[in-house]
Amino acid sequence: MRLQDASLLARTALTAYGLPENSEVRFVKHRENHVFRADTPAGDSYAMKLHRPGYRTDAEVHTELTYLKALAENGHPVPQVLPAADGALCAVVSRGGHTRRVSVMSWLKDAEPFSDAAEAFTGTDQASQEDFAAVGALLARLHRTAESLGTLSDFSRGAWDADGLAGPAPQWGDPRMLPSLSTAEQKLITAALHKVHRNLSSLEADPRTFGMIHADTTPENILRTPNGLMLIDFDDFGTGWYLFDLTTALFHHTRQARYPALRDALLNAYEQVRPLSDAEHEAWDALMLARGLSYLGWAAERPGDEASVFICAHIAPWVLTLADAYTRGESAPSGTAVPMKEIA
Repeated sequence: MRLQDASLLARTALTAYGLPENSEVRFVKHRENHVFRADTPAGDSYAMKLHRPGYRTDAEVHTELTYLKALAENGHPVPQVLPAADGALCAVVSRGGHTRRVSVMSWLKDAEPFSDAAEAFTGTDQASQEDFAAVGALLARLHRTAESLGTLSDFSRGAWDADGLAGPAPQWGDPRMLPSLSTAEQKLITAALHKVHRNLSSLEADPRTFGMIHADTTPENILRTPNGLMLIDFDDFGTGWYLFDLTTALFHHTRQARYPALRDALLNAYEQVRPLSDAEHEAWDALMLARGLSYLGWAAERPGDEASVFICAHIAPWVLTLADAYTRGESAPSGTAVPMKEIA
């Protein structure tokens, strides 16, 4: 869908949500979904998401919004969901032959991303141990709230379990399908997937270790606000090991020499609230590699996307290094400068 058509749909959504028709609507970004910012004459601001068709079902979107609402009601720092004019958490709008599901949340003013994934991966970001201690505390609070909420009624979301991460049909796609991989590299990834699946299948998945997780705690999805850190974009949330949110938060920093210090800061702050078991600590490398492999699967399904190009050129060589170490039974390398291909 062209940006012009998406903009018209966003303006149509103003009425569906009871917002003034003369509100200013500005395009923000487009990856999985089109996101706009709506500013009303009264000074209120909202984030409007036009959900990509076919990516999530009605039930999955409803689950996401219900969970966000529950988190907010339990005092967790997340954007406030704005119900549509008819009281529903989501609206369906049509214009110019296009129809999209639309959700609206409060816009977080004076907020900025925790970091940038590309800058974190190349070591040019400024995230500190204190920053990652704050992330650890944020995620511990999220998981403690998730434990208390349990499984929501009419829950409809995928699982980031052994199958969802390394099974025959991973949630984000098959990493072996990345077009930049050689035959030998595909075989290495196959071996890594089998070992990850085997090891994760033996990891306990009881309510203390496994529950509702964000599943995409990248630097861009953690915002710095005047009131502390806040998580946004629950588009990929589902059930999984709580530890997966921690490995995701650190993945893009694994090549940096300061990675061990950042990891310790994250884990120490987290465990002050939610101690991890020995089995969880032992699963760190498996979940970190699973996270890396998921990015290759994501890129394989989106050839030509700007983020996919970056993954092929920069992330894939590092994931192969991690996979090689993991299949050999060696400790995951860190602070290692692997060759980085030039982006074509």
